[in-house]
Amino acid sequence: MNKQLEIIEKVVRLANKISQTNKIPRDYGSGHILYHSEIHTIEAIHNHENVNASELSKILGITNGAVNQVTNKLISKGLIEQYKLNDNNKEVFYRLTDLGEKVNLGHSEYHKEEYEDIVQYLNNANKDQIKAVNSFLDRLIEKWPNK
Repeated sequence: MNKQLEIIEKVVRLANKISQTNKIPRDYGSGHILYHSEIHTIEAIHNHENVNASELSKILGITNGAVNQVTNKLISKGLIEQYKLNDNNKEVFYRLTDLGEKVNLGHSEYHKEEYEDIVQYLNNANKDQIKAVNSFLDRLIEKWPNK
């Protein structure tokens, strides 16, 4: 097998592994089982102050309808809440509750543990190796089929 085909097969295998892993719901410390879309909505709300549904839609790459479905589930679980700004009674924004902040921290810790080996490997790589990996990943992301 040629080296290019071997690399492409490994990339596809990695993509499949990531896809399968993302389908597994997890508890990040709240007692609620959360799906990939839910935890990443929590993360987006944590990272963006005064975020509304249309902004979340852009950040997450999903429709406004999907944002509404996910946020309604998260509200019912007590992980996020809606609010309005004093000068804008029309628009609804989202923020994390204390429990939502706990879940976001649990999610961060999960990633820290999951990526520990990768971080260690990268810490031991030289600048040329890091540059090659970054260049390859940039190209892969740019050219990955959208269809």
